[in-house]
This record gives sequence, structure tokens and C-alpha cells, in this order.
Amino acid sequence: MQSQRLALPPEPMIGPSGPRVSTKESYVDPSGNDPETGDSDKCRLYIEANPPRPVALGRVYEGSTVHNIPLLSSQVKVGVEEVRDAQALVPVSTDEVTLVGQALNTFLAWLTHLVKPLSEQVFYFDYMLFFQLIYST
Repeated sequence: MQSQRLALPPEPMIGPSGPRVSTKESYVDPSGNDPETGDSDKCRLYIEANPPRPVALGRVYEGSTVHNIPLLSSQVKVGVEEVRDAQALVPVSTDEVTLVGQALNTFLAWLTHLVKPLSEQVFYFDYMLFFQLIYST
């Protein structure tokens, strides 16, 4: 008598698996490339510091809510596409995201004055340093 072998289903993968996909429609497509706009609508995302410091790159999206929470008049909806400082605190944290490194490919509320288009060159002048340089000679 010949025995038949049963084919077992493959073992499920345990641990990290591919990109994170949200079931709440809060996932940002990492390609982010709209053939019509290219990178023209990309922006730098800053945090409050002296001077404000860029911590990520992303895009501004239409919408008045993020994760079913209404945006304040001082906030915009952004999708984080590239992290520059993973340990920086996001300006508007959520239960799931407090650090910029946790925000990759997700939508967040961000303070409007801390979002600058890539095409806009941002310069900050440190008056205190200027006066120290002038009066120290």
C-alpha cells in the first residue's frame, strides 16, 4: 500500500511584514508621485525650535479632518513621505503617533506655519547671535 502525503499550507509570516497598510484610509501612498504635479507640491515639515527645524518631507492634502478629528484653523492635513529626524516630536500628536519616525506614510494634522513648500527658501536670522558678533569685537 502506498501512502499519500498531504500538502500543508505555508507557515504564516510572523514579525515585520512589508509596508504598513491602514484600514482607516489613513495610509499615504509612498510613491506620492502625481505625474501631473511631480514634486512641485512637496513641502518641508518643521517643528518649533529656535530657529524652526525641518524634520520631514511630505505633501499637503485637502480635507477638514484627520482620523475623524476636525482640523483647527491653524492646522493642515499632511502626508509624511520622508523622515529626516525620527526622534523629533510631531507638533500635533495622536494616540498612535508622537514621533516623526512613527508618522511615515500616514496622515497627520500639522501646524500651518510649520509647513513650507520645497520651492520656498526659508531663512531665519538670529538677532541675538548677530548682536553678540557685533559687540564682541
